[in-house]
Amino acid sequence: MMAGDRVKGMFILITLCLALVIQIPVVASQQAGRSDATTDAEGKPLPGTTIPCAPLAEKKQELGCYVVGRPKLGVLPTNTPLAWHLDVFPDRATAEAAKNQFGTVTEAFDRTWLFTIALPDWYPAGAEHVATVGPLALEPKGAEYTAMYVATTFRPGLSSFVHKHSGPEAWFIVSGEQCLETPDGPIFGRAGDGVAVRGDLPMIVHATGNDIRRNFALILHETLKPATTPVDDWKPRGLCRN
Repeated sequence: MMAGDRVKGMFILITLCLALVIQIPVVASQQAGRSDATTDAEGKPLPGTTIPCAPLAEKKQELGCYVVGRPKLGVLPTNTPLAWHLDVFPDRATAEAAKNQFGTVTEAFDRTWLFTIALPDWYPAGAEHVATVGPLALEPKGAEYTAMYVATTFRPGLSSFVHKHSGPEAWFIVSGEQCLETPDGPIFGRAGDGVAVRGDLPMIVHATGNDIRRNFALILHETLKPATTPVDDWKPRGLCRN
């Protein structure tokens, strides 16, 4: 091999090595940026962040907010406060057998759940009772209601868009932490906590803390009204991030 050819070969080899060294941190930087984004692997917005929660059939990744049930309940009892009951069963057949007219069976977070709107002291037979959340303030009474149940998985730092619901909303936090900011102030919660708020309350929900936040939410709204409406006449003050 001629000396010139050897020099040329060494130059090409050095150039390739430098290219690899330069590309490695660039790829790492892109991956790090993607982990903080509110988009999925296809670059589309994560449901529940800048867009509403999506049907469960559209779920393609763990992160996001997905509708796991939307039963029409009709007219609910009005002579006593109502609550949202969350119970776990060993399988779907057992849960379906325990369900009443205001119950919904769904599978989420690797368990079979029965969600029921009922009196605060109601319990189904054969269940592992997880939580009772309420009371649920229904206005007007005597109207027909629909329950929208969602399951959300957010990493710390992800937030919903600013919105409100036409009926009361309730949450149960399965893991992690969250903060709900409203014009009335912030409401903090962590795994095992449940909270219910009135309808037509402007809000933004943040996943806080250091762990993945998984939760269920119930939006109990009049059937003829939308469950969720974006809000542009109230601005959060960042109280959850202070």
